[in-house]
Amino acid sequence: MAQFLSKRNMGIALTILSTLIFAMQDAITKQLVSDHPVWFIMMVRFWVLLVIAVGWAMISEQGLYNVVRTKRPVLQIVRGLLLFAEICLITFAFSMLGLADVTAIFQAHPLIVTGLAALFLGETVGWRRILAMFCGMAGLLVMLQPDGNIGGWGAVVALAASVSFALYQLFTRVASQDDSALTSFLYVGIVGTVLSTIIGSQHMMAFDEVEWALLLGICATGTSAHFLLMKALSLAQASDIQPFNYLQLVWSIPIGFLVFSDLPIWSTILGAIIVVGAGLFSLSRQRIRAAEKETGPEPETSEEVTARAD
Repeated sequence: MAQFLSKRNMGIALTILSTLIFAMQDAITKQLVSDHPVWFIMMVRFWVLLVIAVGWAMISEQGLYNVVRTKRPVLQIVRGLLLFAEICLITFAFSMLGLADVTAIFQAHPLIVTGLAALFLGETVGWRRILAMFCGMAGLLVMLQPDGNIGGWGAVVALAASVSFALYQLFTRVASQDDSALTSFLYVGIVGTVLSTIIGSQHMMAFDEVEWALLLGICATGTSAHFLLMKALSLAQASDIQPFNYLQLVWSIPIGFLVFSDLPIWSTILGAIIVVGAGLFSLSRQRIRAAEKETGPEPETSEEVTARAD
């Protein structure tokens, strides 16, 4: 029982729960954007996020003054712009495609991060992970093939959201070298709130009680899911919980069917399996390489030495 309740297993359990809540948030978002302006929904979401970020900073050990101070102001603003773009793009994508379709395309972002990290951060990427990236691209092509139900601008917007999120993660890695996670979180809220308020205030419209409940539901699910994910990262290593983030795609299929009567066709399912499989393989190789850096590669057996000599 104690082993079952270990920090690692608790972290995995919280990650799984966060993926379910994220899928629920996406479903509520898709329901609202069908009849309401995306920009106003974005404005409310970012105002709630900013209030939480400021409140968290005020009660933290750092204090609000120290949290606001950043060594990389330009980088933090760029991060905020990228996350703002990602949320806008994926919200628009939900108005064009089914829930599972958008989620399937979005799941390519870990592979995109791997490629971008090799290009811009100089991270070593072996041939196996390069092959995994190409397999992931093949999976995307399967999903976007002409006879499928994913196409047009909806697919382009969903893919752009995936690229934006990958760039956001890349810049977050760089920012973490100089700023705390709370500082990065606060600047995301500041940048997103400023931009969404400028645009969203021009697209305000009347909401009834049910629609306000749905809008607050987006804020509640988004906040709780992010909190659970951050808590999971405090209990387990990122490499342990990252594979379980793909479960969001699993949840999106039944939720999309129950709420919108949407079911992905064979090409979407097959492409998603290829993308997720490639992503899981790339993550496993990354974990192996990280372990080798800490402990060194496993010693060769006498048979391996002889074979290499021959």
